Amino acid sequence: MNKKGFTLVELLATLVILGIVVGLTVVGINVNIRKTKEKTEEVFIGTIKDAIKMYLNDPRDNDKNRLSFNDEVCTIDKTLKTGVKVYGTGSNVTISTVINSTYSPLLESDLVNPNNEGVECYFDAPVKIYRDEDYVYYYKLKKEDLDCLTMNLDGYITNLPDNCLSIIKD
Repeated sequence: MNKKGFTLVELLATLVILGIVVGLTVVGINVNIRKTKEKTEEVFIGTIKDAIKMYLNDPRDNDKNRLSFNDEVCTIDKTLKTGVKVYGTGSNVTISTVINSTYSPLLESDLVNPNNEGVECYFDAPVKIYRDEDYVYYYKLKKEDLDCLTMNLDGYITNLPDNCLSIIKD
């Protein structure tokens, strides 16, 4: 008798192997999608940081130059100097002010997190500005105030030294 086909055991073994391969592939794809979303959001946060840095480094007379820094919030140690006082201001700058400055790499239409299906960020999110005795500027923006991040909501977008960040509360 000439058999020209597969036995039931061979078919089941093939289906089990294919099921395992598909399962591993789906898990791998889901992990890569999550990592890609996290990386996209990190790049988006980096762009916001760059915009704030450009705003603070703008040499022309802008809103930052009209802020009065009179509240000492902490002291930091620098490479050549210790006990440098950092001052805060009672006023806040908003994301809208930052992105509407001349040197900003962003437009309001750019302030959309691609990881969040095109939801625009909250333009009135406050950016707190600090300055030390050497006229070095620092900033702090609460991530949840942007209202457009999905992955990393805890913490701040900031360049404040850690010892100041732990002292300064909202």
